[in-house]
Order: sequence, then C-alpha cells, then structure tokens
Amino acid sequence: MAVFKQTKAEKAREFFARYSKFTKAAAIFVLAFFVLCACTIGGFNSPGKAYYAQAESDIVFYLDYDSEKGSTLGQIGEVYINVGAVYAPIGSDFKLNFRRASASSTSWLSSRMGNVTLGNVYSSSGDGTTGANYNWIKVFDYTQEGSSTISTTYRIVRITVPCDMLINEVVFVDQGGDVIRAVTDEAEARTLLGGNWDNYRDYFHANDKTAEKYKLGAYGDPNRLVDAQNNYSGGSSVYSNFTQDEMYTLMQIDNILLGARMPDGTFNADTDSGPLSVLFPLLGTLIFGKSAFGLRFFSVLFTSAIVALAYIFARRLFGREGFAFLAAVLFAGGGLALTVGRLGLSFAPVAFFVLASYYFMYKFLTDGISAENPAKSACGSILASGIFFALAFAADPKTVISAVGVLAMFIVGAVKQARAHSAAARAVRQEMLDKNAAEKSEEVMRANIEACEKEEAALRAEHSYQGRLTYLLFILGFVVATLAVVMFAALPSYYSYVNLYDPNPAYASSGIFTLVGKAIRDAFVLNNTTSYMAANASTVFGWFVALKGATLFSAHGEGTYLAFNAQLNIGMAVTALIAVLFMSVYAIMYAVTGGKNGQYAAEHAPRALRAYFVLALGLVTSLLQYAFLGSVSAAHGFLFDMFYIAFIPLMFYTVYCQDAGEAKKVLGIRMNSTAKVMAAVLAVYAVIFLLSVPMSFGISVSPVAASVCFGWMTFLNNGFYRI
Repeated sequence: MAVFKQTKAEKAREFFARYSKFTKAAAIFVLAFFVLCACTIGGFNSPGKAYYAQAESDIVFYLDYDSEKGSTLGQIGEVYINVGAVYAPIGSDFKLNFRRASASSTSWLSSRMGNVTLGNVYSSSGDGTTGANYNWIKVFDYTQEGSSTISTTYRIVRITVPCDMLINEVVFVDQGGDVIRAVTDEAEARTLLGGNWDNYRDYFHANDKTAEKYKLGAYGDPNRLVDAQNNYSGGSSVYSNFTQDEMYTLMQIDNILLGARMPDGTFNADTDSGPLSVLFPLLGTLIFGKSAFGLRFFSVLFTSAIVALAYIFARRLFGREGFAFLAAVLFAGGGLALTVGRLGLSFAPVAFFVLASYYFMYKFLTDGISAENPAKSACGSILASGIFFALAFAADPKTVISAVGVLAMFIVGAVKQARAHSAAARAVRQEMLDKNAAEKSEEVMRANIEACEKEEAALRAEHSYQGRLTYLLFILGFVVATLAVVMFAALPSYYSYVNLYDPNPAYASSGIFTLVGKAIRDAFVLNNTTSYMAANASTVFGWFVALKGATLFSAHGEGTYLAFNAQLNIGMAVTALIAVLFMSVYAIMYAVTGGKNGQYAAEHAPRALRAYFVLALGLVTSLLQYAFLGSVSAAHGFLFDMFYIAFIPLMFYTVYCQDAGEAKKVLGIRMNSTAKVMAAVLAVYAVIFLLSVPMSFGISVSPVAASVCFGWMTFLNNGFYRI
C-alpha cells in the first residue's frame, strides 16, 4: 500500500481550512490592532538609570565644551532635566536651584540661571510645571531671541534639590543642537579640571552617595545622571511623554526598585490598584527600558487579548461568528480601547482577567461538567474562571464587585447541573415503571427494580462526585488561588507597603498579611487623583454612558489643539443605550407572556436571553464597582464599556434572527432589512471614528479642525476638554 506524505503547502492549507472566514478575519484584525497600538504608544528612548538626590544636597556637573565649534555654537543653548519620583506631597511645587561657576573660580553665579519650579505630578498652585515627573522638561532655553548665552568659561553647573527625589537625567545642549559632554564622576572631573581641582574637589566628591546612611549603592552613583544623554526628547505629545496617571505607576516601579533604600517622610505610591497591577509595566520597563513603549507594552498586549477574547466569547454567546466579529470590531474601535487601553495603567489587564473569568464560568453554565472526563472539564471552566478572578482581584481588589456576576453564573450552573441529574434519575425510574407496567412476571419486575436501583445509585455517586469536584475547584480557584496570587504579587511591593502602612517604617513591626490587608482596603478609595482625573470626575456617574469627554493628556502649542481624550464613540454610546433598553423590554415581555410557550418564543430566544443575562450581570456589577467612589474618571469605564458595547451586536442578533423579510446574499452574508440597518449604523460609527482620530491618538490639529472634527461629540465640558 502506498503512503503519501503531505507537503508543507498541503499541511498549511489543511490547517487554515479548519477555521471559518470570520475566525481568520478576527485573527488578522487582532494582529492589525496590536501592530497599530504598538506603533503608536511611544518610542524606546529611556531617560537612563535613576540617581538618588537627597534633600538639600548639591549635584555638580563639569561641562566639557567642544572647543572646535567656536565660542557661539559651543555655548549652552538648552538645559533639560528628567525627574523621577519626588518624595513630596502630590500637587506641591518644588524648586530646583541652578547656579554656575567658571573652572577657575568658586564664585557661584545665578544670573541667566536660577530657580526652576516644577509640580509633583501636577501643580495645585498653577505656578509649577505640570506633568514634570518622568518627562523631559526644558528648564532653560538660551536660543530664544533676546536671551543671553552663557560663556564657555562657565564650565561648572550646580543643582540644589529641596527634597528627596530621583533624577533620571540632566542634559545640556549647545547652540548647535549637540549634547555637551557632562561629567559628574570625581575621577573624570579631576582630570579635566587639572590645576583647579582643589577648588571643586569637595563638590564632586559629594556627588557620590553610594556610602550614605541609606546605603544607596548604585543609586548614589553620579554617572547615572549622564548615562543616557542622547535620549532626551523635546516632543510634547503623549507619544513622547507620560500622562499624569502613568506617573503613579512609574513611582510604584521606582519604589519597588529602591526596595529598602526608600526615604523617610512623604511617600507616594499607586494605592488605587492591587499589587499585581504594577508588575506588568515593571516587566515592560525591565525589558524595554523606562520608556513610553516599555511602560505601555503590556497594556497593549492585554487590550489586544481582550479584542480576541471578545470574539471568542461573543461566538459562544451568539452562536454566530459574524456577530462575534462585529462585537470584537466595535470594542476595538469604540474609543477606550485605543485610548485607555494604550496607557501604562491597570485597566487593560484587569478588564481582560474579569472578562476571562466571565467566559470560563459561562462555559460551565452552558456545558456543565462532562460525564466522560469531569475533572478536566471542571478545571477548564470553574478552576480557570477562579484563577482569572484571582488575577483580577490581585490587580484591582474592586473587581470583587464584578465577581458577583461570576458567582451568579456559578449558582445557576450548579442548579442546572443538579436539575440535570435529577431529570436523569427520573428518566431511569420512569423507564423502569414503563417496563414493569407491561410486564407480568414478578421475577422480571424485581430484576427491573434492582437494575433501576443500581443505575440510580451510580447516578447519585456520579452526581455526588461532580458536586464535590465543583465546589472544591470553586474554593481552590476563588479563595485559595486568590490568596496565593495576592500574597506572591505583594512581595515585590513589601517595602512600599511598609513605608505606607507601618507606624514606624524604620523598625517595621507589621506582618505581611496586615500590610497587604491595608493595601486591599486602600484600593477601595481612589487616592491617586491627578489634575485631569479631578476635572473628569465632577460626579460619581460622570463617566456613565461616556457622553462626557475625558482628557488624559494635553500639551500647549501655539495655534494648535493637542490633547489625548478618552470617550466612547458617541454613536455607539447612544445605540448601546437603546440596545440595553430594547433587550430589557424583550426579556420582560418574554417572561410575562408565557416564556417558551408565549408569543415571543423563538428558536433563538433562549440563547439571546442567556446572553442578555450574562451581559447584564457584567454591566451592572462593573457599574457598581465605581458607584460608591469619588474621583472616578471616564477612564474607569473601561470594563463597563466592554459589556455595554456588547449589547449592540446582541440587539442586532436578536432582531436579525426574527427578521423573516426578503434577503439577498452579499459576500456570503444574508442581507435582510436588519442587516441593512446595521450596515448604515456601522457607517455612522466609522465616520465618527475617523473624525475622532486626532483625540484618540493625541494628534496635533488646529483649534478649528478640532472643533469641527470632535468638539461637538461631548455634551459636558470638564475643564480640560475644551476647544
């Protein structure tokens, strides 16, 4: 017999033949979404390693000018600084004092330099520069017309800091646009200063703080101040700058990296999320550097995974791949996926974990536990759902409210499973009664009874085993796994929690469980308020239905509007509200008119109502997650919008299945009246999406263009979202 081996091309064709056109389209769409987001979240430029500057200390630089460039081009043109975590109250101003001196004199001059006022994350007074942390701030510009340049004889610059802080980099740029070599190391400065070394020896010696009482180690190495000189950025968009909210994430990363070396006094950290949330951006910065790309990479990865899971989940909900693909596309282009989902915040991973927990519990609700392989099927539904809940809770403890929906599905699934076993037992008993009703022989009848009792005993044993397995895996996933994930995730943040919650951080006495318990409690109160967050949260439900625009980042430019705004596509927001009301009325009418035997009964009705049940659970619980918290921004609606948008394809699916009108096939799709209306609605969404591209990607446009394109999309101004 001949044996034929498949070629690679044949294997490839066979592999792709397994999947439908919508599944292939969804895979391509998810990949395209990921590439688009990854290419627009920022560059790889890292501001270098952080140097620990202690309160009231001086940092001294020797500027090694390029003498071949001449006296004009070689002089200082611009000075940039990149400050990291500042251990002062959020919103407070702090001043950096710049002084200069010549290499031949210790006389410090402040003319044409002086104090620079920066705000810690933002400036409450409005006097300091807002959004200074981790971004490149131009503190001096001597290239402007009318400004006097500093002579190249002034080679020494001293910076005095008012409080403990991390400084990532200080860059001096000459009039020709090239970086001036800056030296902070004692040995290098001694060589360059030569005979004038005695005048500055103590200053450069003080730069090195590796032996200070805080045991700063590498953080006291002055070379960290000049290790990424060519990475400075003069850009003003979100592509090259971090948002205020991301600064809390970066502070938490700095705190973790500092460990036991953190200072006393004011201590800032991300307390609005759980301990797991910071570990993903931390990993991103360790791989790609403390760059915009590094911080945001895992958020983009999780957002892309949500788009993929939206397709998979909707396919199971609707049983129609076309509507599943529609759900994925609507979520991806709805607004928050391209804004909030691309930032280095906790919203994307939290939303993915919650949605995955819902998906696997819905799998248990619909499929139950397989009689052939109960352990495998239970682990693939209940345990998987519990593990994803554990991850969600560890990333944001507030998701325990969203888990109410998962619990409701578990209860319904367990009841359904119990009823199925009861029905099976009744069927066995009825079969025996039917046999004995037509049987004359008592011996045969007795044999039938015994066989029935054996089969019932086997069913009871099976039910008992599956019941124990169900509840055991539920406890393992939702209780044991949650405790384990939270505790392991909290270990990197141990010293942060000590500084935040221990009465005496220098002599910590609180146990790890006490510290983590306080951190979880703290997550239910939003403390990390930025100037944008406060403006975007005028009311508790200010983000509800996303009719109010929320500014995440803005920059001032002459004659331009440059802002990064989060807002659900207003067309989708209105349609989704109609869909929620429509499906709610449909569910009520179905129930009051007799259910399966009523006038609203249809082949697709049970599936549509089951989908409505799941989406309504997600919608209500994600809404309640922030209903009792103040300072809630539109950005917090990310999880809510996933379930909210899903009502649109659910409504069209319900109507489409009942539409018995004349239909024509277009590209293999049955185009009835509902499909035509849906196509028109999607066209409106597409137009609004194209108009909102500048605000979704932070593209600079003229105020007139901004007003025409997306100024009309928000009904309420928030103090920043203005044209």
